[in-house]
Amino acid sequence: MRDTHPVWFDETSKCWHVFRYSDVNRVITDYESFSSERRQGAFARTRQTAIATEATQDGRERRAGRSIIAMDPPQHRQYRNLVSQSFTPRALARLSGRIESITQDLLDQVRFSGQMDMVADIAYPLPTIVIAEMLGVPTSDRPLFKQWADGLLNRQLSDAEFFRPDEAQQENPEIQRLRNLFEEMSDYFEEMLKERRSQPRNDMISDLLAAEVDGEHLSNEDTISFCIILLLAGHVTTTNLLSQAIRCFDEHPDALEQARKQPELIPSAIEEILRYASPVWRLSRITQTDVTIDSVTIPAHAPVFAWLASANRDERQFPEPERFDIARTPNRHIAFGHGIHFCIGAPLSRLEVSIALPMLIKQLPDLHVVHDRPLELFEGRTLFGFQHLPVTFTASEPSIH
Repeated sequence: MRDTHPVWFDETSKCWHVFRYSDVNRVITDYESFSSERRQGAFARTRQTAIATEATQDGRERRAGRSIIAMDPPQHRQYRNLVSQSFTPRALARLSGRIESITQDLLDQVRFSGQMDMVADIAYPLPTIVIAEMLGVPTSDRPLFKQWADGLLNRQLSDAEFFRPDEAQQENPEIQRLRNLFEEMSDYFEEMLKERRSQPRNDMISDLLAAEVDGEHLSNEDTISFCIILLLAGHVTTTNLLSQAIRCFDEHPDALEQARKQPELIPSAIEEILRYASPVWRLSRITQTDVTIDSVTIPAHAPVFAWLASANRDERQFPEPERFDIARTPNRHIAFGHGIHFCIGAPLSRLEVSIALPMLIKQLPDLHVVHDRPLELFEGRTLFGFQHLPVTFTASEPSIH
């Protein structure tokens, strides 16, 4: 598609798709032409419809919470600043010891067995515990978080349904399932907010309750939306990145041996995994005006999908893009997006994987993916991740610490 249809209109869904690196980078960076305030799709609209008619105790109508990923400036900047300080490298550096401790505990639970599910035993619980502790929600609720995440990641809406729900689609079983799932999550955080209002703690939920935008506190719905985004986004990328790392090294044993001998290559290896196996396949925007890309004019108010995974394999930007090279430099991938919507959790994800990956390589000798059955990917159209990743390794005794 990069060579033959770099800007493509899908007649079925009435959506546009962009595949080349330079064009994808423009779509996700130029917020004046390509708006993020497009998520009035089926998921958002059905929730908004469901909530709009519900009255609060004082008789006022409730509204749907706004999502930071569906905002343009200046509002986006104001809301992002509320949590950005928690995700700076300097702030996250204090978590290094805790991340190492969690990783070691998880390894100790499986290393004696010689086999495990990489997703269920390491890649999912590690970042989930970290973000849950940052937010201040019980890590014992991890099964519940996973149920929600799996339900959202396996979303079965078509592109047309995502962007253009109509009255007939309000009865769509998939839309109803997503709406119910979102209401469950909202109810959960509603209880958390009640607890923090009476007993504030040193956590992000308490910080959000105390935060102000333009001199006003966030609404209950906006705070809940923030909590949901942080919980899901705080672990999904790392889960996919860590499991894809094991998959990439399994397929490229020379690269694994290189990483064992030269641990200083781990940071660049992580960047190559992000490029080669992009955890997020694509991002969506809405054109504000008519926009011309590669001599093709996309009309105003049109849905556009920018394919990060394609951009990160564009030979115009990356020499030999199909080659997995953990020493690749430069490596200006856009796996975490670019511009104002650059993934706020990117520093946390990089930190978690930079700590966990060397520990996995060192403590699980002869690590291999089990290939006796097809690997299960998430069924949605946005994220590239495994539901399960069975692996084997040489068993050893748990560490003593």
